[in-house]
Amino acid sequence: MEIDEAVRGRRSVRKYLDKPVPTETVREILEAGTWAPSARNRQMWRFTVLTGDAKKKLTDLFRSKLETRLKRVGRGRMGSSFMSCVIMEHAPVLIMVWDADHPRISKPSLQSVAAAIQNMLLKAHSLGLGSLWICDIYFASNALTKHLGKPWKLMAAVTLGWPAEVPTPKPRKSVDEVSEFLS
Repeated sequence: MEIDEAVRGRRSVRKYLDKPVPTETVREILEAGTWAPSARNRQMWRFTVLTGDAKKKLTDLFRSKLETRLKRVGRGRMGSSFMSCVIMEHAPVLIMVWDADHPRISKPSLQSVAAAIQNMLLKAHSLGLGSLWICDIYFASNALTKHLGKPWKLMAAVTLGWPAEVPTPKPRKSVDEVSEFLS
């Protein structure tokens, strides 16, 4: 797959077939993440891959924490968190993405981890898989971090699976709408 095809063809997939993803395929996707640029080459990203019972325990905890928060703040302040939980529950693979430079989160660390995630999404697409970058884990990041016993900062989650549907592309702003050229 050519790079332009991967960049323009990748979509945020929210529905997956009930079909396992081979571990070796997940490893290929993680390896793509490790080739991202990182601030001072610190390679601060870390990944926790969950499937089966491990994924169910984590998503059950996430749902429980969301329901507790809902009672305190109301649905209007919950964003798409419940839908993200449903997607996480149904995806065959869930990858928790961490910043190992924690507790000192910096903009370079954030950008480096984001670059790793984008590499993973593009690699997944090139292998015929769907993926979704999920940030709603922030609503329960402390509980999820404690559950997984990690000393790092939880940055995002990524779902992977064989797509049950491929969304049509959303409109994009032109280069002229988002750029300026100075000389």
